[in-house]
Amino acid sequence: MKIEFNINEYVWVKLTKHGKEAMERNHKQFWGGAGIYQIFTPKLEDKDGWSKWQMWNLMEEFGNDIRLGGDNPFETTILLTAP
Repeated sequence: MKIEFNINEYVWVKLTKHGKEAMERNHKQFWGGAGIYQIFTPKLEDKDGWSKWQMWNLMEEFGNDIRLGGDNPFETTILLTAP
């Protein structure tokens, strides 16, 4: 069965420790490279640890951190939301 999914839609993931560290590192590299001090704000999570992302933004944030045999930035189960 095929299901159509637009990468502009939202997904829910549970970030791992590695993912949270990667987000902070990416933030510091981006803003530090621009010579601007910007406070890092972690992604909001619900009471069960899920955070909401547009799929394209999730890929942009963690694309460099996803590899076979590497530490996952988020758990492998993803929840999709209806459009």
